[in-house]
Amino acid sequence: MSDEICALCGHFKMKEYPEHAKVGLGRCAGRGSGRVDEIKPFLPWSRQACDRYTLAPNLADREDWIEKRRTLDQKNKETQSKLKE
Repeated sequence: MSDEICALCGHFKMKEYPEHAKVGLGRCAGRGSGRVDEIKPFLPWSRQACDRYTLAPNLADREDWIEKRRTLDQKNKETQSKLKE
């Protein structure tokens, strides 16, 4: 995976925030980059990386998590579409 998204960045923390991670959010530890402010400290995993982007050392784990998250997000979208019909 070569996308520079937050979920692949070493600054993006999810394990410490399991309830947020369940809904696809994590916290950027790269404060000072202008990316995260005090009002909205949790960010979607799929956002574009900031200027402090650094690949996480546990890429395989994160790629697995991303794939599961994408599958779950797709299922949720399909369910919502069916409910609207």
